[in-house]
Amino acid sequence: MILATVHGRPRGAAPLLTALLALVLVASVLWAPPAQAATRKLQASGGGTITASTSKTLKVRYVRSGQPVRGATVTLQRKKGSSWVKVRTVRTGKKGGASVSVSPRTTTTYRFRTGRARSAGVTVRVVPARFAITGSGSGHGVGLSQWGAYEQSRRGRTAAQILGYYYPGAVVSEANDPRTTLDVQVLGPPADTRTSTVLAVGSGRWRLRDTAGSVVASGGPQQRVTVATTSNGVSATVRQDGRTVAGVGTRSRFTFEWTGTRDHSPTGTRAVATVTGAQGTYRHGSLVVSKRSGRVNVVNRVVINTEYLYGIDEMPSGWGSATNRGAAALQAQVVAARNYAIVEKVRGLKSTCGCHVYDDTRSQHYVGWRKQGGSWGSAWVAAVDATVHDGTVTVLRDASGGFAETPYFASTGAAGGRRGTATNAEAFGTTALPYLRHVPDSYAASAPGNPYLRWTDSITQAQARRIFGLSSVRSVAVTARWSGGQVRTLTATSATGTKVSRTRTAEGWRTTLGLRGGWVSSFAGRTS
Repeated sequence: MILATVHGRPRGAAPLLTALLALVLVASVLWAPPAQAATRKLQASGGGTITASTSKTLKVRYVRSGQPVRGATVTLQRKKGSSWVKVRTVRTGKKGGASVSVSPRTTTTYRFRTGRARSAGVTVRVVPARFAITGSGSGHGVGLSQWGAYEQSRRGRTAAQILGYYYPGAVVSEANDPRTTLDVQVLGPPADTRTSTVLAVGSGRWRLRDTAGSVVASGGPQQRVTVATTSNGVSATVRQDGRTVAGVGTRSRFTFEWTGTRDHSPTGTRAVATVTGAQGTYRHGSLVVSKRSGRVNVVNRVVINTEYLYGIDEMPSGWGSATNRGAAALQAQVVAARNYAIVEKVRGLKSTCGCHVYDDTRSQHYVGWRKQGGSWGSAWVAAVDATVHDGTVTVLRDASGGFAETPYFASTGAAGGRRGTATNAEAFGTTALPYLRHVPDSYAASAPGNPYLRWTDSITQAQARRIFGLSSVRSVAVTARWSGGQVRTLTATSATGTKVSRTRTAEGWRTTLGLRGGWVSSFAGRTS
């Protein structure tokens, strides 16, 4: 067949070419791979641990086919059981991101969702802001329980029986009374930073002696003596009505004496000395003023067995009334305080204060005339005098005949089904002494008016983290106790379930946690 050509091409070729092209087009449609759907992704972040009543910011980023999606609505959900419930919706910003603040009350898992796209879950763990601590008792728990002694006295037990109970194995005995003096710091370092103070008397006369014993100044109740540190010691200035009456140059120390004392006119007016900044007032002894660590240091020098003990304020004097029937408890306290003072006297002067004992809980609480001359002071003086005999005094001795160490404290507590005193090894970590061992003590809980039968305290989340070395603490529990019921081991659980236990002495836990006593019942998480 002869085909005509058009512009150099056979005329019959046009329909054939068209058919072939159509066939190729159909084939390309039939066998081409399907178009891919756009991929949608939600990326969530912001999980972690918070304390109760605070918030956490969760973030989400929405991308489609690798590109951020702006202005999309995304739903925040939280997990409830096996389901997810809506919390709120957010709209994405320019870069496809959005954030939302959450404040869950308990540990909660969240996710973001839009259409069929879902993010992975993020968990916000909630731990308490603080831990409330419930407990009872007061003090270190070794030796004589003061409220227990009071109840034993009310039940008719003698001072000797009370001492024998709380110091089992020690023996109530006597010692010679040489009228030995004790130096009691009433003002000065390391507790006080003053560089000067004022000495005065309320009545009678006073005098000031220098190191050689010479009287360098004297006066009456209308005058005040200001002692101040200098580069080489202390100086004294006598003032009256705001005017300087006399000045005394620097000395290494001064001794302030007043009428009515054994060193200054013992039969004269019974004056009482005061020291600005001190907690007590002083009817007995003398006041020795010196410079210590750049600060003014004042020591009350008193006779141990009477003058010092008259001023010890460690037990309510009113317990000695006929109504309260606590005279035997006061006498037991006198003996314990005397033994403590004798042991400290034997140990010698402390370099920090030039004293044998401090006037506070670092040693024994001493306020001088404020105790003796205060409410029911006569009952306390009577208790002291009952332990002073013709040339001897009542003491407590150990098995070898030496002076027993006689720690004491306010009250035992109740915890874990046990109530009683602790051994010195359990409380302080020191070598065990046979007469400082655990004894049951239900007496303190029965004593009328005992304010330490129950108390609450707390520690913060930050404190708990430091104690246990955890990044978070979800709960704290008492997992072991000492013989008297005091805390021995605490176990903390973190937000992720990690458990850490710490074991310490009873006194170690009491001071670490800042508690009245070591008889802790429980810890409970609190939101604020």
